[in-house]
Amino acid sequence: MSRPWADRVLDVLDEIHARLDDDTLEPAQLADHAGFSRHHFHRVFRGMTGESVMGLVRRLRMERAAQRLRFGDAPVTDVALASGYGSHEAFTRAFRDRFGVAPREFRAREQGERVEVKARIEPLPEIPVVSLRHTGSYETCARSWDQLMATVSEAGLTAEIRGSFGLVYDDPDITEEENLRYDACVSLATGVETLLSRNPSVRERTIPAGRYARATHLGPYDTMSPTYVALLGQWLPGRGVELYDEPVIEIYLNNPEDTAPQDLLSEICVRIQN
Repeated sequence: MSRPWADRVLDVLDEIHARLDDDTLEPAQLADHAGFSRHHFHRVFRGMTGESVMGLVRRLRMERAAQRLRFGDAPVTDVALASGYGSHEAFTRAFRDRFGVAPREFRAREQGERVEVKARIEPLPEIPVVSLRHTGSYETCARSWDQLMATVSEAGLTAEIRGSFGLVYDDPDITEEENLRYDACVSLATGVETLLSRNPSVRERTIPAGRYARATHLGPYDTMSPTYVALLGQWLPGRGVELYDEPVIEIYLNNPEDTAPQDLLSEICVRIQN
């Protein structure tokens, strides 16, 4: 039996994210990667995601450029080249069309506010997880958590949960709300195959081992944005490290079912290269 189309399109989205800086990324490669006919791939992808393949690639590259401007200190020209633009002028025009301001204005505006954060660099082991993708406002990702936890419960695996995590792909200050991507994840001691057989939308993923910049956040999940900004835009710059182009990891340290919102404890973790 062939895999569900939605699962194969998600494979394409993962491949695009992993190869976003690859100048050789082509739709034909992505069609082959997911096992779709090249003839029909574009229509299938647009119909299921609402965007063309290369339109999505261009949007994600521009949003990544905005993140590099917001949280980094690389010259605008370097950000332009890393985003696939051959000139500063072409990048500036495209950036202004997308965000309404020139790159330098955007950087000055976004780096103005300062928030205190207590952070550290610590290792994190490799963590296999099962995940369910949510696309849309982060305020509604509870729906994916409800679906994931219902599947875990129906499989009789609630007692096997060893941790709860979120994989956060996009910055809500940069990416339009309907395009935000988030994976609700749990690690299980046993029973992964049983769980996957019950819900084809649930996938296996791995949180990679490595050294992470980690900041603790106390309070409701919808108040994390200042902690993100403080960690990525204020604490990390100047420490001589580079970040992997991969999702931010949120580790949820207590249960929102029996914890008051103001007492929720989370960790925001970003993996560093050196």
